[in-house]
Amino acid sequence: MPDTGRVRNLGATIVGWLLVAVLVYVLFGFLIGTIFWLLRTFLVFVVIGALAWLYFRLKSD
Repeated sequence: MPDTGRVRNLGATIVGWLLVAVLVYVLFGFLIGTIFWLLRTFLVFVVIGALAWLYFRLKSD
């Protein structure tokens, strides 16, 4: 017959590590999503700037 104190301790340890893993996964996903969003925003501004530069360069001739 297993000792119930040890089983509960092991169960609490597993649940605690699962909570930490889920929290790290969510926060890491948020961080990566934020970085990709900033990169995408920067690229959109670069493309708009390049198209505006090309438009005015072609229009001036």
